Amino acid sequence: MLVADKKDYRRGYKKHYQLYKRLREENSNVNSRRLLLVYSVECGLKYMLLDKWNEQNPKNILDSDDSRKKDILTSHNLDKILKELGQQGNFRFPQLATVHKNVVVAETYHQLYRYCIRTQEKQQDKEEKMEETLNNVACWIEEGM
Repeated sequence: MLVADKKDYRRGYKKHYQLYKRLREENSNVNSRRLLLVYSVECGLKYMLLDKWNEQNPKNILDSDDSRKKDILTSHNLDKILKELGQQGNFRFPQLATVHKNVVVAETYHQLYRYCIRTQEKQQDKEEKMEETLNNVACWIEEGM
């Protein structure tokens, strides 16, 4: 795992989220814009984790014996990170199903859009709900920065 510090996470959140909003306004590149949104939210949440833990450099956590914090910090599980930030249940992510019959949850959204995996028919409403929820999380992050 590459080490990113608090400033890196903040910058990643801001840059990815700004580009996501531009792509959304243009209604283009759905997979790419959703991937940017997922990563933006992950960066922002990790920034907020470090802020909560009063830590500028996550290397201190990664080198420590605190396996709980390490597990959360290295995770893609947005639900787990939100729980640590006291937001459990405030944001509900839908489960999606791929054409390959895989179940996609918040922890694996980045894979769905990184690989441009198609979802099963009639999943468009769920994908739109997922994007709306992620955007709501991004707005909550922005308020906290």
